[in-house]
Amino acid sequence: MVTRARRRRLLAESSERLGRHQAQQRGGSPDAASGDAAAQNRKKAEALVHYGPQEWRDWANLPPDLVGEISGRLLSHDVAEYLRFRAACKPWRELTADPRARLLDSRFRPRNWVVPSIIPDARPRRSLLNLATAASLAVDLPALSTHCHICAADGLLVLYHEPSKAIRLLDPLSNAVTEVPAISSIVDAVPPSRWGYISVVFRNPSRVGPHLINGAGFDDSTSPPTLMLCLRDEFTNIIFARPEDAHWTLVSSGQASHPMYDIRGRLLFYTLLSLGGRCYVSSPEGSVYLVELCPLPRLLEVVDQRRFAEYDNIFYRRIISFLIGGTGGRMLMVRYWRGIEHFGGVGAYKRKELFTVGGLTSRIEVLEVDIANRRLVPVRSLGRWAVFVGLTHCLHISADTFPSIVADAVYLGRLHQQSRQFSIYHINNKKNHRRTEPPHKFVFHLNRGLAPAATPCNLDQYLVCYVDSKHGRSSNACINHAKHCMR
Repeated sequence: MVTRARRRRLLAESSERLGRHQAQQRGGSPDAASGDAAAQNRKKAEALVHYGPQEWRDWANLPPDLVGEISGRLLSHDVAEYLRFRAACKPWRELTADPRARLLDSRFRPRNWVVPSIIPDARPRRSLLNLATAASLAVDLPALSTHCHICAADGLLVLYHEPSKAIRLLDPLSNAVTEVPAISSIVDAVPPSRWGYISVVFRNPSRVGPHLINGAGFDDSTSPPTLMLCLRDEFTNIIFARPEDAHWTLVSSGQASHPMYDIRGRLLFYTLLSLGGRCYVSSPEGSVYLVELCPLPRLLEVVDQRRFAEYDNIFYRRIISFLIGGTGGRMLMVRYWRGIEHFGGVGAYKRKELFTVGGLTSRIEVLEVDIANRRLVPVRSLGRWAVFVGLTHCLHISADTFPSIVADAVYLGRLHQQSRQFSIYHINNKKNHRRTEPPHKFVFHLNRGLAPAATPCNLDQYLVCYVDSKHGRSSNACINHAKHCMR
């Protein structure tokens, strides 16, 4: 390695040789004529060493404290920048923690990165998008050739292997994989309250497949962190496991008990959200529960809205509630009331709060979940933000980062657009403007499922598909690829 002193001597020697050469060309004596030229060139060389753009630094041997400070700041900004920093220099890698060895560590999760996909593609090449910075990456993810991409938890892809029913977690930035138990083994840690209330999962366990998994999150109160999966449709439940576990475990209803669901061995909930290292769920009517794992896995009430959980409201889905992680650690809720005549009628609300689609007058409210005071606080505006809501994911997107996104609006996922017949709800619409927008045009393909009718797609079309990216029931209907590779 060339030191700074060595480099200075080499530059000085080269300047002296240059001076002698110039003197010879002028016809004078090299020894007599080179003095002034050598001194002048030496000054230029020393100035270059001290002040020039090519100033040399021993970057590989930075003090460990400085390496830690730089890497920590990069990590707080984006884990991708941290990975680039480690890749630049071997000594820096030796002084910083390896994310591949700590895949479930919350510090290293690529939580702002998503893998938007509309057309199934078994090729490993994928585009990643950072929803916080708008940065994009092209990466190779070989595991997607043999696994179904079900959903994501804090940026880690939840993969399902069809032949073995194995569940794996993939970091799309580092390609590191973590194994968790196969979905074929599920147990109940809490006995049913009545003999006949056996969980629907145990009545036909062989039917638990990728089409039932829709939504995931992490509970960081355990070591290692615990992965939560949402089971949907006729198997509605929440299950959890850690990498070293031999099986998955059911979460009992706890304080979210509902007679209509208890008797069928199911759990009443709508969306799941990871926030602050814990998992929360919303019930359709707007109650909020904390998923508590110790001493027994159950749901603990945070906000009580059970007065709206009447049988018809739940059965006909007249109310649905979504949880969204907002800025500054806030928890937001979007609650949609369909058919306002069932909730006091038009006269019970301000006219500007209501809208009519498909002959039904409805209402959407945006709320902040005040966990400390166990209440819901109305939010009048999202400002320069928009939310995308679906069963698989819920997103909080800046319209300043993505100017094509409509600010202060609620976007419904593609599956909800089909049943609710609108795509965008404007929270504070201007006078003489529509409160809602028509649904996106989708077409159904046997191998692709529900996809936009026209391509290329805009960002909002990718995101409404991402938040409602349910796996199809048939073996060929997969959001990741048209045909399952049975390897």
